[in-house]
Amino acid sequence: MQFDEEKLNEALLTLNNYLFEGVQIKQAFLKKHDIDGQKEAFDVDSLKKEYEDAINAWYRIVAQYIFDNFEKYLYFHFTQLKTDAMSIGHPLGNLTHALDKHLFALEEVIIRLEERRNLAIRQEIAEKEHQTDVLYKITYNEHTREVKLNNIILTKTDFNSENDNCFNYIYANPYRPIGIEELETASGDKLKKRLAHIVRDLGFVNELKNVFFPVVTKDKIMFINPIIKQYAHEKDLPAINFKKLGDKVRQSKEK
Repeated sequence: MQFDEEKLNEALLTLNNYLFEGVQIKQAFLKKHDIDGQKEAFDVDSLKKEYEDAINAWYRIVAQYIFDNFEKYLYFHFTQLKTDAMSIGHPLGNLTHALDKHLFALEEVIIRLEERRNLAIRQEIAEKEHQTDVLYKITYNEHTREVKLNNIILTKTDFNSENDNCFNYIYANPYRPIGIEELETASGDKLKKRLAHIVRDLGFVNELKNVFFPVVTKDKIMFINPIIKQYAHEKDLPAINFKKLGDKVRQSKEK
């Protein structure tokens, strides 16, 4: 598939919708089992057949879409799953396990396509970034949940955690102060940690905090990204020691 940002964005939206539909199928049938399983005339084999048919219908649609729109290695990745000897006691366990493997495979396809899109976009804007002299840039992927500084991983957030939800919103709203009430509304819950602690947990400590978070109080926070040379000079920002940062990342991986 030759890079076309608009078409790839549409394809990623479609695949994400298929991913959500797959999760909905699983949740619906597990719920149906829990409710109908209490009835005297409950037929688990009939429910398993219905569940299997729903999974197969979903699988065929997704597989065909990937086959029609992308390189065949992505189709192979989605359809040829690794085998395992996992045994599940739940009556719908084997079917759910099979569906889960396809859901994870589909998410991997989405991640690969997003990485391709992001690489192509970086290549397209390289000229503009050179002209504006981007010095430091934070990137965040909502699927891998990796927070990177100039391609060095600072941290990986836990899905749906306080850090993950807060940074997801902060990252999408740079260059302006965000009040704690706005952040809590976006996160869907009251914050249990102070903003300064969230920033620290995300890996923004010492000069990283000073560079990217010029405002962190108990009431508000502001995220600046990317950092261009002119801004860094005007604000007299400290230089980031990438060698020291890289050593710290390597040490954390070795532990």
